Amino acid sequence: MVRRLIVNADDCGRTPGVTEGILRAHKYGIVTSTSVMMNMPYAGEALRLAAEYPRLGMGVHLVFTSGYPVLLPEDVPSLVHGSGAFYRPAELVERLIEVDLEQLRAELRAQIKLFLSSGRRPTHLDCHHLAYLYPPFFAVHVDLAKEFNLPMRMPLPPLEKLSEQGMPAIAADMPSDMLLQIAAEDWRLVQEARVPHPDHFVGEFFGTEALTPERLLRLLEGLSPGVTELMTHPGLADEQLRRESGYAVERERELELLCHPQVQEKVNELGIELVNFSVLVR
Repeated sequence: MVRRLIVNADDCGRTPGVTEGILRAHKYGIVTSTSVMMNMPYAGEALRLAAEYPRLGMGVHLVFTSGYPVLLPEDVPSLVHGSGAFYRPAELVERLIEVDLEQLRAELRAQIKLFLSSGRRPTHLDCHHLAYLYPPFFAVHVDLAKEFNLPMRMPLPPLEKLSEQGMPAIAADMPSDMLLQIAAEDWRLVQEARVPHPDHFVGEFFGTEALTPERLLRLLEGLSPGVTELMTHPGLADEQLRRESGYAVERERELELLCHPQVQEKVNELGIELVNFSVLVR
């Protein structure tokens, strides 16, 4: 069976440097897909620049834990604090049951519609940070994917693999019994809604220690048959990103590795087909 690989670059539009790095990783490397943070001031510019690369898949990176909402803060009061900005992940975790799910749905729908207003249809949906794995939030995410007939990211492995392999990197700080409960419910939601998603997800290409050529080559060698999403975060560490994020210079290292000649050679050697989420559309 053919191995197809979606290399998705998260956070497009976060800063000009992040967008520029993602586009370089597509033009000179193996990135095939990206997702845009529509609530960020540079989202429109990111969409305009990316339009020059028709083979680059572009999805919506749904956000409710960073920056400001697309809707007026007074329309989504359970999602924001006094300044009008979204609660940060740690703050949100402390008040999960206080979030009005209809306000969350309205905000995320508005982000999708803002993307659509550019005249381009997104290839998929994914989400910023891990709070969205909380099943009531995840249900909103799944509902929106079904409403707009879009594929989505599924970042949790099947339950049998989760039990065998232990904690995936994407949720390494979560207690194992909690993760199993969350994964079971999230998988149920996806399967009942029949929302298309990749067969496999690789989230281990993240963090200083993981950013080596050897690690990336091993990940490529270990791909299973079917469609796999590899989550990445390339970018240029501009001044704004360095000021606002704890993951800045690491993005430049990701960019370097995703464009490394050995990586492209390995993709060709293994016969991996580089694709984007459009291959999942029914």
